[in-house]
Amino acid sequence: MDRNKPIKREIMSVRETVEAKLAEVVAKHSLMPFPNSIDDDDELDIFGLDSLAFMNLLMAIEKEVGFIPRAILEGDLYPETFGELVSAYDTQGNK
Repeated sequence: MDRNKPIKREIMSVRETVEAKLAEVVAKHSLMPFPNSIDDDDELDIFGLDSLAFMNLLMAIEKEVGFIPRAILEGDLYPETFGELVSAYDTQGNK
């Protein structure tokens, strides 16, 4: 391994990160197959995740982006759609 070469890491957008982590959690905690594509209007409850699985999702996303949105932590927001979940991270991450 050449130490002078920079390590290339793919930087994922918040949306890509949330989608990737959602796919991982669905594969682990649900019998539902993860779709090939997901839209902002797709409801999260179609994946059959219970509250523990949803917390696992939030913690997995946190490992990548460094935080869980305050509105979700404080109970002011419980995202019902994929778009709402992505927006919660985009909104707080851009402050």
